[in-house]
Amino acid sequence: MKRRTMISGALVFVMAVGMLSGCSGSGQTASKEQGADVIKLAIASPVTGDSAEYGLHFNTGAQIAADRINANGGINGKQIVLETFDSKNDAKEATEVARLIAQDKDILATIGDFSSTCCMATAPIYEENKLVQLSPSAGLIDFPRVGSYNFSITGVQSDDGPFLVNRVIHETMGAGSYAMVYTNNDFGLNMLKYMNEEAESLGITVTDTEAVASGEKDYTAIVSKMRQTNPEVVMIVASYNEVANCVKQIRQVGWEVPVVISGSALTDQLVELLGEEVNGIYSNIAFVPSDDDPTTKEFTEEFTSRAEIPPSFHSVSTYDAVYLLSEAAKKCGDNLNRDTLREALASYEGFEGLLGPIAFTEEGAVHRGYKVVQYQEGVLTAVSDYMLAH
Repeated sequence: MKRRTMISGALVFVMAVGMLSGCSGSGQTASKEQGADVIKLAIASPVTGDSAEYGLHFNTGAQIAADRINANGGINGKQIVLETFDSKNDAKEATEVARLIAQDKDILATIGDFSSTCCMATAPIYEENKLVQLSPSAGLIDFPRVGSYNFSITGVQSDDGPFLVNRVIHETMGAGSYAMVYTNNDFGLNMLKYMNEEAESLGITVTDTEAVASGEKDYTAIVSKMRQTNPEVVMIVASYNEVANCVKQIRQVGWEVPVVISGSALTDQLVELLGEEVNGIYSNIAFVPSDDDPTTKEFTEEFTSRAEIPPSFHSVSTYDAVYLLSEAAKKCGDNLNRDTLREALASYEGFEGLLGPIAFTEEGAVHRGYKVVQYQEGVLTAVSDYMLAH
C-alpha cells in the first residue's frame, strides 16, 4: 500500500529543486544529508483518490512555506524537512498513516489530516504518542476536543455555517428560504445543525434537506424533490466533485435557482468541471487568490507557478500552519521536542498569517471570519470585506 508519495509532476519538480538548494521536500534524503540539523514535519493529506486535489494544495502550500523559512535561516538554524503521507481521505487509511508517523520519533508534528472524519479517527493516536496534529481544514469542534495535542486552524463550523446563512443567503442574496444538500458525514451533519439553528433564529425557511453519500453522482431524484419545495436558494455542503454533479443536474432540468456552496468546494477543479455554470455561485472563504494586495499576489503567483493551478483556502491554510509551527518551534530554542512544541503552539499569541490572525481557544480551535465570494467570469471574486458571522 503506497502511502509516501508526491502529488504531481509539478510538485515532484519543486521538491527536486528544493533538494538541490538545501530546502528539501524529501525527508529521508535530507535527514541523511543533514543529520541533526533538520526539523522533520509530516504532511498527511489525500494525495490519491477522489480528493487528491486537496492533497496537491496541502503539499504545495506547505513546501512554499518550508522553502521560505529555510531560505531565511530555518528554525534556530535548522532546516525544515517535510515528509508526505497519503491518507486518501479515508479514515482507515488515515489511522494507518498516523501510526507510521507516530513511530518516527524524529517527526515533531503532523500537519493534517484533511477531513474532520479522518482527524477524528487519528486524534487518539496522536494524543497517545504526544504528537501535535495541526489540521489546516478540519472544522468539527469535536476534533480538537479529543485531546490537548490536536489543533485546527480552519475555523469552526459553528462560525462557518451561520456565516453562510446570515452573511451570504440572508444579507447578500436577500433570500428567505433555501433547500440544502449535504454529505452524510461529520462535516455535513454538523453544518446542517448549525445552519438550521441560524435559519431558525433569522426566520429563514429551510424547505428541504437531503443527505447524500460521499462521491454521489446521481442527483436526479434529489433535484426533483427540492424543486417541488420552491426554495429561493439551493445550498450544497459537499466536496467539489459532488457540488459539480449536483449543480450540473440542477441546470440540466432548466432550474435556474441561485446556488451557494461550502468553502471546502472552492477549488480549481470545480471550475474545470462546471465551466460557465460555475458563474454566479456564492460561497465564503478567508483568502481570495484574485485579491490585489501584494502579499496575496506574491503567494498566488508562486503557488500557481509550482502547482500549475491557482491556490485555494487549503493551500493557504497549510502554508500558515507550517509558519505557525515554525514560530512556535523557535520559542522552544534548544529544548525542542514533541511536548515543548505542543506547549509553545497552544500558548502562542500574535500570529497573523495569510488567512488573518490565529489564536487558539482552550480547546485548540480557532474562531475565524470570512469574505462573501462569488464566481464571476470563472474567477472567485470577493464581494464583501473580511467579517465575522454576526
